[in-house]
Amino acid sequence: MIKILFLDTETRSRLDINVGTDRYTRAAECRIVTYAFVTGEAKIWLPFQDPICPRDLYDALTDPEFLIVAHNAAFDRLVLARSLNLVTPISRWRCTMAGASAHGLPGSLEGLGSVCMLTADEAKLTDDKGLIHTFCEPNPATGNFNEPGDFPAEWARFCAYAIRDTEALRTIWSRLPRSNYDGVNLRSWMLDQLINERGFGFDVKLAQAASDFLDRAREASRKVMLSNTEGQVGSATQAKKLLAYVRNRYGIDIETMRAGDVRDYLEGDDLDPILRTVLEERLEAGKSAGTKFKRGLVLAGPEDRIRHWCRWSGAGRTGRHSARGYQPHNMARPAVTVRRPPGHPRAGRIELEPVKASTIDDVIIPGIYSGAALSNPLVYGGPFEAVAIAVRHGIIAAQGNELVVADFKNVETVITAWVAGEESVLHAFRDLFDNPKDKSKDPYRVIAGKMLGKRPEDVNESERQMGKVCILAFGFGGGVAALVNMSLAYQMDLEPLAAVVLPTATPEQLEKADRAWGRAFLTGEDFELSREVYMACDIMKQSFRTANPAINQMRYDLNTAILEAVADKNGTVYHVARCRVWCNASFLVIELPSGRRLLYASPILKQEEVEDPLGGRAWRSRYVTYLTVRGRNWRRERAWSGLFVENIVQAIANDVLRAAMLRVHDDTLTVPAIKAYLDTLEPYARTAICLHVHDEIGLDVPKGSYPEERFLRVLKTKDKWMEGLPIAADLWTNFRYGKR
Repeated sequence: MIKILFLDTETRSRLDINVGTDRYTRAAECRIVTYAFVTGEAKIWLPFQDPICPRDLYDALTDPEFLIVAHNAAFDRLVLARSLNLVTPISRWRCTMAGASAHGLPGSLEGLGSVCMLTADEAKLTDDKGLIHTFCEPNPATGNFNEPGDFPAEWARFCAYAIRDTEALRTIWSRLPRSNYDGVNLRSWMLDQLINERGFGFDVKLAQAASDFLDRAREASRKVMLSNTEGQVGSATQAKKLLAYVRNRYGIDIETMRAGDVRDYLEGDDLDPILRTVLEERLEAGKSAGTKFKRGLVLAGPEDRIRHWCRWSGAGRTGRHSARGYQPHNMARPAVTVRRPPGHPRAGRIELEPVKASTIDDVIIPGIYSGAALSNPLVYGGPFEAVAIAVRHGIIAAQGNELVVADFKNVETVITAWVAGEESVLHAFRDLFDNPKDKSKDPYRVIAGKMLGKRPEDVNESERQMGKVCILAFGFGGGVAALVNMSLAYQMDLEPLAAVVLPTATPEQLEKADRAWGRAFLTGEDFELSREVYMACDIMKQSFRTANPAINQMRYDLNTAILEAVADKNGTVYHVARCRVWCNASFLVIELPSGRRLLYASPILKQEEVEDPLGGRAWRSRYVTYLTVRGRNWRRERAWSGLFVENIVQAIANDVLRAAMLRVHDDTLTVPAIKAYLDTLEPYARTAICLHVHDEIGLDVPKGSYPEERFLRVLKTKDKWMEGLPIAADLWTNFRYGKR
């Protein structure tokens, strides 16, 4: 029989839990340990009453053959080590939260209780959860902790609650799927624990300077708003108040104070100068980068490092990582706001242009320290923008080290073509990866050039993003709606498309696009685009599908396989998109080339009659609904073919990243200079990897110890399942997290 110890802890601390796992567990006192074995009743240990660990618990903790299972295992492992001096290796731990997330199931113990069909008694996890506030946080009235003797009945209920948690944990573990939390995926989770313990360096001095700088900027902005709104609006962040004022005072029909609407109005050349000032203040104040610096100051622990920021498989079934506390995943690309001058093809447009890392390091950061950015809007676009630009560069290497960062190139686009067998696209990317300086071979520049009427080599970096937006939107089966949504995310202007695309379209394309616009207009799904712009977007979609027939066919084949699998639910396996698809009574399963599985719980096949608003023939549409996690809730949602393609592509991209991280971790440990440095760190923080963001891997290593050529060679090594997949990466080295 497998030896398993199920364990949970309850702690108290004067620090709020929101300071993060690292800082909290360093200050916490463990008050309760509940534990159980595979059979038998759960037990309780109160260390504050008896500091000697119970013999059966101690024997299990020190026995290398025992697995230790907990929910949010990193927290309990650190509590045992830091509060009770019971140190255990990461390799022996298993986490039900991670196991659940790896299979697209709810991450909370309460949510898992419902999914795993706990009985009424087993599921009573929340009845006394409120007692955590009673015994684990200082009493607001006295400033002291409540002791068990102060509230004996409540304490007894709290202990019973802790025991029930551990019993539920044991039941949940026995019912959780294992396929995505075993083998190489389990190794990936263990590496994630090391990376979280290592953490990344945070420039506390810069963060404090930026926070102080923004405080001064907000005060200056407040004075500008008061003086330009007749004293009626005291802050540019008062969106509702400001909206009402500009509507009444200037009679404009601006819908909201969101950035997109404000930018649209600022593009006019006939705006009242005072109104322009007010709107520019609103646009500037909407940048929230200062909150990230402030949050970093709260989370930074010893050696000014932010630890335990990453949640493995936190993004759900695709397996992609998410972040908690500090969010490196959602940092905007460093860019400055520019207003195109008269005579420019997009005169009057307010757009973003990339900023070089050297400019950020050498100009903008010194400007934040000195305060010069407050009075230099031509360079910085304003103080809030200056801080937003500098956020990425607040992540730094340890003293004497450097960040060596690799970013997989075009990975989602390449994977889409690979699973579809779209050889022309794969050939184009292989050419590009072999000749990276030849811009004419870059598919993103090619499609952007078609949109703008330019040669690919004349497309700049900002314009290249337009091509990327199109390929990602259409590659997942999306149409005009996907293009519009992605254009908003990337702040891409669709208006110029009509003048470039429509004159080169075929009569058949124009006819199809016109009918598509007609349907969208009648159903209110035209996104308020003009007829010409909507048609241009639709023609771009048509052109993409014609040029990429295998990708288009793969989407239909995948959808057909899924519909048939869910209709039968008999386990018949369909081979499509390099994946295996089947359905049983509980899950629709898509097995990826790596062997990892995407699970869609409780799938149901439905159908509906769809009428053509233009009066054409009606048709019957079949689709699948399934249960998925939204926040802490478990709810049913409708799927569509593009969702499955997107999930597969993003999941495979994550598999590529996971495999590369394991290889890089193993390889760096063979470098004498890196190993010698890591041996000076805490035992469970000994990895060169300090950061990974989307498709990037960041190392924090002694200067010059890991050449980019070696890094690239390790990245391009492929697991067997990746055969035929083109892989390339951009690499850069800097003290700060920014490509110089």
